Amino acid sequence: MFRKVILLSVLVIAASAGCVDVATENAPPVLPEFVTATLPPTTAPQPTQTSLPPTAVPTLPPIEGTTNTQVNVRAETNTASESMGVIPPFTSVQIVGREETGTWYQILYAGSPTGTGWVRAEFLQVQSPAEIQVRDVAAGFGSGVNGLVISGINVRSGPATEFESLGVLTPKDVVLVIGRDESGTWLQFLFSTSPDGTGWGALEFMQVNDLDALPVITVAGEDEDDAAAVDVPQENPQIALQDGDTRDAPLVYEHLTPGGVGALQVSGSVSAPEGDVEDWVAFSSDKTGVTIQLACEPDLLLVELWQGGTVQEAFSIPCGDGRFLKIEPDMIYSLRLTNPETGSPQFVRYVVKIEASR
Repeated sequence: MFRKVILLSVLVIAASAGCVDVATENAPPVLPEFVTATLPPTTAPQPTQTSLPPTAVPTLPPIEGTTNTQVNVRAETNTASESMGVIPPFTSVQIVGREETGTWYQILYAGSPTGTGWVRAEFLQVQSPAEIQVRDVAAGFGSGVNGLVISGINVRSGPATEFESLGVLTPKDVVLVIGRDESGTWLQFLFSTSPDGTGWGALEFMQVNDLDALPVITVAGEDEDDAAAVDVPQENPQIALQDGDTRDAPLVYEHLTPGGVGALQVSGSVSAPEGDVEDWVAFSSDKTGVTIQLACEPDLLLVELWQGGTVQEAFSIPCGDGRFLKIEPDMIYSLRLTNPETGSPQFVRYVVKIEASR
């Protein structure tokens, strides 16, 4: 990266006043009787500072890349952010930047209000990745450090598991970390889907540099004097909290291949008729089939396999059971997980594992 500095010089022109000498006669003049007014001193005009135009940020020409699978274009560098569209496999894209860890690329995308969007770097083939310039994850926000999610995070409204769940982050998501709690075990980061635009996650599930440079943030209710006055949201064990996922914006998406990421495991909960009634998990694979394995309580889940906006298959899986699904290689599929319709309140905790066939 180079920086071009433009120096401007300001020419200040100063004006000087001349003096006129008046000759007098030898005879003393007769002076009239009048009062001479004393004029106030004239203040010399001060030169004003000319504002320099902002220094242009150097930009490099876009780098061409090609999608190696169907790709979600996100508003931010994480799967919790808005999905602005999907790009088919083997499509050329123009890459204009990357975030600091190199996990996400910023591309030109006409379907975005800003003209750009973010995609996972692993889903693009790029000839010259070293030439891609680094971009801020949250341009214009100010100070902060990038945090790379290394394990699934339940994002909370405060630095403890007792606080309300705001959503989830999945491995390889990147967020801008802006603070930490006093113990240094919880981090605050930008999270656009929360009411105040921030969320908290446990440090053990993230990779962050320059941790000591982050400011300590105190959340209302942490002080003993305020503890009694704060109503900390509690999770109802019979009602699953809303996590905001949809078919177009799933909890997680992963491309599965035995030579790379061979399996995807997701844990969650669904309830009916109140609470979060469904969860969506998306995947693709270069193989012709995947195996799903379910661990849950109390008894079973309903599962729907979606592709291209239509249901391909629907079935129920007892807890502890599994199923093989035939798929088309390199196509994105979604699993919809929900409760069976029994007419009575339902609540199921689950762990589902999706593994590419070998």
